[in-house]
Amino acid sequence: MDDGTRLVSYCIPDGPPSEAEVVLELKLLKRNKVPGPDLLSPSLFKDGGVRLLSELTKLLQTIWETEEVPRDWCLSTVIPVFKKGSRSLCDNHRGISLVSVASKLLTGLILRRLTKPRESQIREEQAGFRSGRGCVDHIFTLRRILEHRHSYRQPTAVVFLDLRAAFDSVARNVLWSCLLRKGVPEKYVNLLRSLYAHSASRVRVYGQLSRAFITSSGVRQGCPISPFLFNFVMDDILEGALRESSGLGVELLPGARLTDLEYADDIVLLSPSAEDMQTMLNKVSDRAGLYGMHFAPSKCKVLLQDWGISTPTFFIAGNPLETVDSFTYLSSTISSVCNIADEISTRIAKARLAFSKLRYLWRRKNVQLSLKRRVYNAHVRSILLYGSETWPVHKGDINRLVVFDHRCLRHLAHIKWVDRVSNAAVRRRVFRNVRDARSIGQDRDANRALHEEAGLRFFEIFISSPLEVCEQRDVKGLYKKARAGEIKDFTGLTSAYESPAKPDLILHTDKRTVQECVQQCIEMLANAVSPHGKT
Repeated sequence: MDDGTRLVSYCIPDGPPSEAEVVLELKLLKRNKVPGPDLLSPSLFKDGGVRLLSELTKLLQTIWETEEVPRDWCLSTVIPVFKKGSRSLCDNHRGISLVSVASKLLTGLILRRLTKPRESQIREEQAGFRSGRGCVDHIFTLRRILEHRHSYRQPTAVVFLDLRAAFDSVARNVLWSCLLRKGVPEKYVNLLRSLYAHSASRVRVYGQLSRAFITSSGVRQGCPISPFLFNFVMDDILEGALRESSGLGVELLPGARLTDLEYADDIVLLSPSAEDMQTMLNKVSDRAGLYGMHFAPSKCKVLLQDWGISTPTFFIAGNPLETVDSFTYLSSTISSVCNIADEISTRIAKARLAFSKLRYLWRRKNVQLSLKRRVYNAHVRSILLYGSETWPVHKGDINRLVVFDHRCLRHLAHIKWVDRVSNAAVRRRVFRNVRDARSIGQDRDANRALHEEAGLRFFEIFISSPLEVCEQRDVKGLYKKARAGEIKDFTGLTSAYESPAKPDLILHTDKRTVQECVQQCIEMLANAVSPHGKT
């Protein structure tokens, strides 16, 4: 392939693996993983003792020297898992491939040696399958770019590309050439080539195995090194297609431009020009075709920001792409008007669905509240706050999230609204002895800070009255119910009451009439407006 991409070399040993390296790979194996076609579980390898370790090391060293991988290691078992929709359609299932644990040890050794030198060579635009990188990095980058350009009303075209069956479509002969060209030692390439030379799969359904069928393209599913190899492919495609892109992309800093973002096979192209965007689409599509990979036009979308009256139509492989106002990128909603409200609505809806699916757990009173709290944080809050690091939120957005959170916490603690228990008391009960729970005083200070940041005055009025007076005034009989144990965490009785530290005004309602208390409030507000008390 004539591409002109940069040539690199790796300073890594190509000698056979040592026993210490094998021990490390065995430690990294997870016990509860399902075994491959040979039915040899990870626990067998981990608990095999010194004898198995010695024999396994000798076997791996022999494979390393001969560059011949056992054929049994090339076989995988595919288990179809239903996603959604009609069960009769194959597209509504995804396959989970089970490969030999021994083959994972070999590819793990190769991966361990190649990862560190490769990390310094991979494109910065790629965040998938990289240590210390994640979805949030690219979500944040894309949001900041769009917000900055939107503030200056600069036109921006964003195209989200989706490859059709990306992992299964890679042309292997081109992959080996790419690895050699990128500086991977020939020894490693030959070992991988041997592993893929006789690759075959069998499908397991209802406890029965199908006949083996040969797989001649794509990287092996379920293999530790497959994501690493796939990143080589994506790196080569984008680097080769956009290597002469000095004038393309959007400007980040004077002289620095960004043309694309990648998270594995999720590609984003950016451009302020329709002509430049179409040029990039043509180059990327042609380059991907050399690897046997093709884009799915129906899943590729265009987002135009501050574009004006005319709406250009973009094409990929001759197929027009749909223009949308918002797009779900890495599970986060990206809007053309940089509106975060839609994203928060989506997150609340998804968190509500996750919460409702665990309704049976929240209703059980024999389950400890501490366990419910842990499940709630792991399965609901994590969904609610996914990508929140990237949100330019306003006070109203925060209130929506807090209202949903408090509603869920009340369900966990079996506290009804009619119980008249404050949100702060609910949080203290659920997050007892946990740093997440804040005191009422901290909530008050936070509210004061929010008002002051918005340029609003905040007044804290302490309505003071003895407990016995409150009970006398209770026409609904709530105090009586609380003393009888019918209402839990009732402020002043079963839940501690925290008096304000420095209130702006104290109203002693047991000593003054309603009119006198109202007059005190008016005088305080008048003094706040005018030092001389004149409104």
